[in-house]
Amino acid sequence: MKTLLSVILISLCLPRFAFGADQPEDASAVVQDAKEECARFENGEFHATEQAISLHDFTGDGQPEEIVDASQFSCSTSASMWGGSGGTFLWVVVDGKSYEFLANKWKIVDFDGQSVLLLAVHSSECSDDIGPCYRALVWRDGFRTTR
Repeated sequence: MKTLLSVILISLCLPRFAFGADQPEDASAVVQDAKEECARFENGEFHATEQAISLHDFTGDGQPEEIVDASQFSCSTSASMWGGSGGTFLWVVVDGKSYEFLANKWKIVDFDGQSVLLLAVHSSECSDDIGPCYRALVWRDGFRTTR
């Protein structure tokens, strides 16, 4: 039973990758989906701060990709619609595809000219122990990281 509970907890806390939407997507579509989700839940009122969408060049082509940070969203009828103890949803939109992650905090780090997405994730991604855990992701025909 303990093993089953651990497997369920880990699967809920792992970042989920949306390997591309059926239709081209951009940050405004991600925000619109969140707004509609909020409204469907007891007619909630949606709000997003100016920091909800930011631009960063992951692909190295000189054109910035969009990041949508759900920690900058609020819904009047739900305190935890886009996150919980495992983190908050973060979407990175590259070439019309959105990639979804779950993180407590995030930061872009320049490492010798390469943009690295650094995610503070739930400790269950590193071990069974409580403590800090981070994932570093880089872009090369998709996000890459170690496992």
